[in-house]
Amino acid sequence: MDLSGTLEGGVRLDHVRRTKRNLMIVQVFIVLAAVFVLTYLGGEIQLKPFYFNVSAVLYFVVLMALVIGVESFFFTYLEQWHTKSLSARSYMLKRSIRRSVVVIVISAVVLVMVLTPYITEAIANSTSESGSTFDQATFINRDSLGLTTVDRIHLVSGGSAEIFVVSEASYLAYAGDIEGLRQHAVATVDDTSPGVDLQFPHTPFGTYYIVVESEQPVEVSYTVHRTVSPTFLAFVSMFAALFIGFYVIWALTATKIRSKYTKGATYK
Repeated sequence: MDLSGTLEGGVRLDHVRRTKRNLMIVQVFIVLAAVFVLTYLGGEIQLKPFYFNVSAVLYFVVLMALVIGVESFFFTYLEQWHTKSLSARSYMLKRSIRRSVVVIVISAVVLVMVLTPYITEAIANSTSESGSTFDQATFINRDSLGLTTVDRIHLVSGGSAEIFVVSEASYLAYAGDIEGLRQHAVATVDDTSPGVDLQFPHTPFGTYYIVVESEQPVEVSYTVHRTVSPTFLAFVSMFAALFIGFYVIWALTATKIRSKYTKGATYK
C-alpha cells in the first residue's frame, strides 16, 4: 500500500474542498454587496407606493449563479480526480449529473414559457385595466416588481376629445392649467373619437393621469395595456439558453468520465 500516495491525495483533496468553500463565501459576499448597491444606491426601490425593480438585482444574481455553476464543474472534476476510491468517484459524478439534469429541465421549462406568445399575452391581458372617464383617470405604469410595463393605451370616445397623459407631479403642479399640462405631457392625442392606440414611452415608475380636454362633456373609454418587459424576456431567454448549454456539456463530459469508473466501482 502506497501510504505516501494516499496521504498526498488526501491533502490535495482537502485543499480543493477548502478552496471551493472559501471561494463560495467570497462570492456570496460579492452577491450581497452587489444587491445592496444595485437596490439602494441605484434608486430602484421605494416603500410608498412599494416598488422594487427586481430585474436590476436578478440580472446580477443569475449571472453569478451561472458563474458558480461553471466553477462547480471544475471543482467536481478536481475532487473526483484526487479521490482514490473508484466508487466514490462514480458516485460524485453521478450526483453532479443528476443536479445538471434538474437545472437543464428547469431552464428548458423557463425558456419555453418566455418564448411562448400565448403565455406572455395571457400575462399582459391579465394585468391590463379598463375604465371610462369624463375628466381624468389614473394608472401606475409598472407593477411593483418592474416585470410588466405599460406599452400603449387604447382610447375611444363618442365625441371629439383631446387627451394628455402626465405624471402625477405634473398633474398636481398644473391642475387646471391646460397649456401647462399639454407642455408637460408624456403622451398626447388630438382626437379620440375614431378610437386610437396611444403609444406610452418608457418612463420612471409612478402614477400617471389620463386627462380629458373637450368643449362639451365627453366620456372617454380607455384600456391600459401592459406587457412583460422586453428587456426581462431577452435576459431570461439568454440565460436559460446559457444554463442549458453549459450544463448539457458538463453532463455529457461527466457521463463519459464516469463510464471509466463504473466497471471497477462497488457502488454505481
